[in-house]
Amino acid sequence: MERHSSIGSLVLWGLIGGAIGGVLNVLLHVFALLGLGDPMAGDGGMGFMAIPVFLSFGSSVVPGAIAGLVYAALERLTSNPTSRFLQVSGAFLVVSLAGPLTMQGATTVTVAVLLAMHVIAGVPIMWGVIRGARP
Repeated sequence: MERHSSIGSLVLWGLIGGAIGGVLNVLLHVFALLGLGDPMAGDGGMGFMAIPVFLSFGSSVVPGAIAGLVYAALERLTSNPTSRFLQVSGAFLVVSLAGPLTMQGATTVTVAVLLAMHVIAGVPIMWGVIRGARP
């Protein structure tokens, strides 16, 4: 019988990776508010001011837990779960970039910050989940 990683460990490490990304995203969000002003302030209130800072954290942590569950499923469905997980999560990260890239009325600075926030959330989540996988 093939031994699988603990789902709890995968989710925990996904949450840890998400928390790392979340802290970095909160710092970037605060910098964007204080250092750049609100680049989208003239966009009907859809700028950084309209997004509570805590969502920058939560939007990194929740996907971390989900990523752990995805890895657990892939571990049961494929013989090479780490490779498949990196493919799936890399593809998801690329698709998630479409949101910032297609925002109507967004400034270049806003798009750049939002793109960075997606990458800053994704990379530590991938690291965390893989770290939580069985050796």
